[in-house]
Amino acid sequence: MKNKKIIILIITILINSFLQAQDTTKILFIGNSHTFVNDLPQTFYQLATKAGRIVYVDNLTMGGATLQMHLQNPATTLKINEKHWNFVILQEQSQIPSFIPERDTMMYPYAIALDSIIHSNWLCTRTMFFMTWAHKYGDLGILQNGGTDSFEDMQQRLRSGYMTIADSLEAAVAPCGWVWRQFIQSYPSIELYSADNYHPAENGTYLAACTFFASIFKQTAVGINYFGNILPSDAVVFQSVASQLVLDSLDLWNIGLYNPKPTADFGYVQFGNQYQFSDSSLLTTDYKWDFGDGTSSVLQNPTHTFLSTGGYDVRLISRNSCDADTITKNIHFISTNLSNIELNNFVVYPNPFVDNVYIESLENDVIQRIEITDPKGKTIYADETVKRNLDILDLSSLKKGIYFLKIHTTNKSFFNKIIKL
Repeated sequence: MKNKKIIILIITILINSFLQAQDTTKILFIGNSHTFVNDLPQTFYQLATKAGRIVYVDNLTMGGATLQMHLQNPATTLKINEKHWNFVILQEQSQIPSFIPERDTMMYPYAIALDSIIHSNWLCTRTMFFMTWAHKYGDLGILQNGGTDSFEDMQQRLRSGYMTIADSLEAAVAPCGWVWRQFIQSYPSIELYSADNYHPAENGTYLAACTFFASIFKQTAVGINYFGNILPSDAVVFQSVASQLVLDSLDLWNIGLYNPKPTADFGYVQFGNQYQFSDSSLLTTDYKWDFGDGTSSVLQNPTHTFLSTGGYDVRLISRNSCDADTITKNIHFISTNLSNIELNNFVVYPNPFVDNVYIESLENDVIQRIEITDPKGKTIYADETVKRNLDILDLSSLKKGIYFLKIHTTNKSFFNKIIKL
């Protein structure tokens, strides 16, 4: 009996561990001192845990690091590939996103490359950009060189810099800098900056953590009983300002836009009792076809032969590592005399082809009509000129891909798959 209880306990622990792993939100922060000063990842972790969320939080940060430096650092790629992260946070150096037009070459190519690495590791990971805050009085580099700038001007440029790349990648944005802007306008007496006027004081880090909580979980941070070293009365204000600005504009920050769920769809072309099915699903890696007659396939673009006239519900289940989608189409099959091209009737060459296709009749058949369709069944070429023996088709205008050739003679019809290189 004792051994049985131990086995039950072990099984219970394993099941709970599995369920917890399934429910854990895994977040990776990639950035520099704006992320590691006052330990923003840990502050976020404490907020999320006190809110009842199960989270795993990690970070890879280097002082003064740019996204280019992270891309060139093997440790960054290793860290991205370490887990199936739910969110990877990208934070650029504090000034580069505000440089116009230099950010086009100094930031965007590296952001795009990192985003690609993130999704190559796991399709379901959401890239989120950490929109940082402007320097307290404007860009320090501009001011130190005798130029003029302001917090408001720099923050507008930072917003533009982050939103442009985020929109192009359909990535989310944690609008920490824009929350800072709102907070400074509403509560100018509460200091967010450290003495250097660009790194965050603990107030600023806490405000950023509240912004990340609302951005990642799409839930208000108001009422979370974690204050760190912040005055509780101030913390409630930070929670409120961050949550309201994020949750009132989820679409603006692309929060919730990303949907890695696949979309199932397909087309088909009939050749007699044979059907060529063509997948047109989105974000799909695995396929399961049910042809409605007791047979199935896991090919992306299967060919299937129905043996008797009737209606068939053909179902496609499209899957990726995140989710699945299903679509069913009813096909009413009526037998015809359409058959495959046979060598003793026609020769079609070359196949694959580049520009021209030659059709040669070996039995002096009279060709009444030649038709070419795409995988969805749309006719893209038709010729009804009556001819014998040999025909040359100029198909140089077609795009590369798979097509279906139909040849109609006086007594019969034939088909063949052709490939344009």
